[in-house]
Amino acid sequence: MKTINKPGDNLGGLTKLWAVPKEVYSRNGTSVSISDTTNVYEIYCTPESMEFNEPQQQSDAGKYYKTVVSGFSPGDTESNLTSIEYIERRKWVILFKDGNGKLKAAGSSSQPLSVHPERNSGRDTTGRAGYTFSFVGETTERAQFVDNPF
Repeated sequence: MKTINKPGDNLGGLTKLWAVPKEVYSRNGTSVSISDTTNVYEIYCTPESMEFNEPQQQSDAGKYYKTVVSGFSPGDTESNLTSIEYIERRKWVILFKDGNGKLKAAGSSSQPLSVHPERNSGRDTTGRAGYTFSFVGETTERAQFVDNPF
């Protein structure tokens, strides 16, 4: 008999996020290699704003996943705008750490994710100014557990 085990800890949410250019990323099993970290972005997000989803879809060619990694990055600054403009013109593999401390990779060199940022000033002085973003893509493989490449 096979069993899906009950986890001891099952914390939701994400705690860290990295955007890795698809050109410098490779994976062999759980081993990840990043050939150049110059344009790897560690993206700070407001705690409890990050989320990962990958609902399975079906097409005539078979199953695939609509992968989405999203969050809110505070700060409507010139340097953040420059970074967002760079990020939105490229394709990415997203590494993220979940609430249980496990690292996963969403996307791949051959099926990367693209970003859709939304800039917001907030409604008043207590509002949140910054960027809500979603890294999205259609992949034929679920996000995979990986070893820490950093």
